[in-house]
Order: sequence, then structure tokens, then C-alpha cells
Amino acid sequence: MKKVFFIVSAVMVTLVASAFTIQAIINWQILSEKAQVKFKMEAHGQDLVGSFTGAKGDIKFDAAKLSEASFTCSIDVATIKTGMEQRDGHLQAKGWFDAAQFPTINFASSKIEKTAEGYNAVGKLSLKGVSQDVTIPFTFESAPDNTGIFKGTFTIKRGDFGVGKTDGDIGNEVIIMLEIPVANK
Repeated sequence: MKKVFFIVSAVMVTLVASAFTIQAIINWQILSEKAQVKFKMEAHGQDLVGSFTGAKGDIKFDAAKLSEASFTCSIDVATIKTGMEQRDGHLQAKGWFDAAQFPTINFASSKIEKTAEGYNAVGKLSLKGVSQDVTIPFTFESAPDNTGIFKGTFTIKRGDFGVGKTDGDIGNEVIIMLEIPVANK
């Protein structure tokens, strides 16, 4: 009888202790070589599409612990590609992104919140020396192999960041589409 009581007691202590074990939030490593940051805007009556590559950063995300979640990410301006090398160089120049003085575009979240469609990352987008509050709606799909992908789309006004002139034939609104694959660290 004492042996059964001891075994049952040990099992109960283990169960109670595991219920109070604090588990760390999941840290995700961005798979930079596969990350896609695309953009689309109107230029001279046509859609101008392009992309940046090599996203880097620190992502802490667990849907069960959103109060601890955070995103701190950056992308190198010099990786811009629009399909025309001359235009890419023009966009990196002082009048547009000024890549020499401001080599990265950065995002740092202040909170992550649940929505009906997925999540919102609320934070500061810093571009060309200007920081603006933005909300990035996103979804997260995880896979059994401890990988996943964050997908989101949001719109900014490039004039708010001093990127190019806002008069003329080039639209002010820029749609940004993110596909950021990650692996559990």
C-alpha cells in the first residue's frame, strides 16, 4: 500500500510541477536566403514591382504568449531589385532611399495582437532616418519540422519617409508584401 501511495504521490507531484513550469517563448531564425520582401507602387501609369532580399532579425513568437512576442527585423537597401539595374541604382541614390547614409530599413514591434484573420504587429518602421508607427497584419503557418512562415501585407506612404518626391507621375502609396520563412532556433 505504501508503495502504491508513493508512486501515486510522485506522479501527482510531477504533474503539478509540470503545470507550473515556465516555458520560454519560441525564438525563430529568419531563413534570409528564402525571405521575400516585395513592393508594388504606381509609376507613370503602370505598376512598378520590386523586392529586397536578405531579411535579418530577431523574432520571438508563440501564439499562446503574445504578450512576450516581438519582432526586430531589418533589410539592406542595397538589395533592391526592380528588373532594371539603372533604376535600382537611382532608387538607392540620395533623392530616394539614400542607401549610403541609411543602409537599412528597420522594423521593431511594440506589441503583437490577435485578430480575426491572424495577428497584427504594431511598431515602428524606420526608413531613411524617419520612424513611423505602422501596423502589419500577418499570418503564421507552422510546420511539424519546427519551421514556419510569416506572411503579411501592408501599405505605407513613401512621402511620410521622404523617399522620392510625391508630386508627378509616381504614386505615393506603396504596398509591401512579406513572406518570411523561419526555423526554430
